[in-house]
Amino acid sequence: MRQVVRVHAAMTAVAVLFSANYIISKLAMGHFAPLSFAWLRVAGSALLLLIVVGWPRFSAHDSRLVAGFAVMGVVLNQTLFLAGLALTSAHVAAILITSIPVFALAAAIALGEERATLPKVAGIALAAAGALLVVGGQGIEGAEGSLLGTLMLVGNCLSYALYLVISKPHMARLAPTAVIARMFFVGAVLMLPIAARSLLRERWSAIPLSAWLGLILVIIGPTVVAYLLSAWALRHAESSLVAAYTYVQPVLTTILAAMFLDEQLEMIVLLAAVMIVAGVWLAGRAADIGPIPE
Repeated sequence: MRQVVRVHAAMTAVAVLFSANYIISKLAMGHFAPLSFAWLRVAGSALLLLIVVGWPRFSAHDSRLVAGFAVMGVVLNQTLFLAGLALTSAHVAAILITSIPVFALAAAIALGEERATLPKVAGIALAAAGALLVVGGQGIEGAEGSLLGTLMLVGNCLSYALYLVISKPHMARLAPTAVIARMFFVGAVLMLPIAARSLLRERWSAIPLSAWLGLILVIIGPTVVAYLLSAWALRHAESSLVAAYTYVQPVLTTILAAMFLDEQLEMIVLLAAVMIVAGVWLAGRAADIGPIPE
């Protein structure tokens, strides 16, 4: 019973940290360029993880695998997520992120690692329709930046879902914390050329202390602590239980966004959220779906 309480406490903490991530990142990126913020987050997290975990050692073959994981799970994931978040609402981002498990299931079916069944296909279709409804809703509103941000977030979901499917067979034999530490290190190296222009053009002297504190909080809390807690929880609980806690994120994020960002929930986004959650639930009844880090 004590272990069960610890797992639930850990996943509650992860849900709170991930929900706070949307708000803190949104506020901090009012002073940072999105690409600069993305690289600083990845580089800072890599440094902290290497201090906590140590330098992970892998064979040459596994090093190449982890580098591939870093491209999908860190470079594309963080770049598209933070750039998309900067252009759209925090609650929209939180709702779209919950579609990652069902996108992962779709990728697994496409790659022949899962068998297609009627509940799985129906769940995938329903969740995908909900994601498209969010994209369409942002386009109808006429906000070009918001539409682009939403499309980036969908791309983020797809890239991370592909990473989950491809990395899953290897995570069973490789230490998850070591993989995450190496992924963030490789991600920081690969993202540097992408973010270099943004970093060079950044007006560093104009960035207030509050934005720097926001960046530090994002690195320590929603990144390093949340990733390590998730990795620990996965060793003591089924991945479906860990994934279930991601449904708390849109609710908490919507409340926090209304409090700190003055965001209002549109009806079309609410309908899309119901469709995505229902689709993930339907597909998840017949498949073991994994966690959703940010």
